[in-house]
Amino acid sequence: MSSSKPSELSIEALLNRVREGEQGAWEALLRRSESNLEDWAARRIGNAAPGGIRASDVTQEAALGAFQRFASFRGTSEGEWRVWLEQVLHSRWVDLLRKAGSQKRNDVGALPLDASEAQDIPAPQRSPSTVSFHQEEWRRLLACFYELPDAQREALSLYYLHDSTVMGIAQRLGRSREAVDSLLQRGLRTLRARMEGVAELESEENPDAILIRNQVDAALSVYFRRREEGKPLEPDTFAAGYPECADELRGLLHWLEKLRALQPSTDS
Repeated sequence: MSSSKPSELSIEALLNRVREGEQGAWEALLRRSESNLEDWAARRIGNAAPGGIRASDVTQEAALGAFQRFASFRGTSEGEWRVWLEQVLHSRWVDLLRKAGSQKRNDVGALPLDASEAQDIPAPQRSPSTVSFHQEEWRRLLACFYELPDAQREALSLYYLHDSTVMGIAQRLGRSREAVDSLLQRGLRTLRARMEGVAELESEENPDAILIRNQVDAALSVYFRRREEGKPLEPDTFAAGYPECADELRGLLHWLEKLRALQPSTDS
């Protein structure tokens, strides 16, 4: 494999590296395609769009759609990639329009903008710097999740993005429940380490660290089972119930909750 940095590679080379699971390749591919997505989104939206849809919304939805459907993309050239990516964007744009129409029909009790009560409600706006930060975090989460080891990514995807049970995943993958628990736990640790820019410690020799890791694993197993049972789970409250490993547990649950942003739409 070439030692060239992802930012220096052609689209064709990036597609190959994404398929090989190379770290950083998916994020580089998204960055290289971002300007095209933004141009296509701007052309579709024009000067106004229902439901306050912005070009950035469509761009982000298209990137998410590409992530979710990439396994179905069989092309190898830049031209094939761009055609396929524009098709994904068009599909997401149609979905957003449908949702905006549905939301408009459901907003029966909404206040008119010129009503006196509405004047006291703060506008739900974020500064450009805040929007940029969240978009960058979302893009990194997407890339880091895609670049997890195959078994970890598949287990997390089936469990959290497609609402499979641990036993259901075990049967599908031909593994034990304990093995699936381990895949979910290691996947979360890898995701957290990459998102926070710290080293992944798979073979920690410190006895205290091993003890905390084992406590966290046991707590996560309980979390998975309670979630399957439909019990309400608030991450901070749950972590507080395990004071010996609360900080480590809370950090993993934080990124588990962030995966909600990657969940496929049930409307499409």
